[in-house]
Amino acid sequence: MGSPFQLIAVERRSKVRYPLLLTVSYRTLGRELYSGVGHAVNLSSGGALVVSQHELGVGAELEVRMEWPSLLDGYIPLQLVAVGWVVRCEASSFAVCFRRHQFRTLRSKLQPSPRTG
Repeated sequence: MGSPFQLIAVERRSKVRYPLLLTVSYRTLGRELYSGVGHAVNLSSGGALVVSQHELGVGAELEVRMEWPSLLDGYIPLQLVAVGWVVRCEASSFAVCFRRHQFRTLRSKLQPSPRTG
């Protein structure tokens, strides 16, 4: 049995992060323009952790586009588009905090199946 004085890890984030693997494209919105691709490895309604080859500076403003895994009405691809800023950087990843986000539809590559009636 453990000591009653053991430290308990406390989650500092205000939103729960969900582990996912989503393809991401991003571009900076400031004076220095960068764009790149990577993968979101976890996501919440307030932000994401993106694995990428670019090192972005803390405070950089970004537009991030993520391919959403679910289809609208079973055949319309969705994309999550978010604008936010980098709050943490490491050599091969960065955390982005969303200022706003929305889902957008993309052109369908599939045709809807005819409904039988």
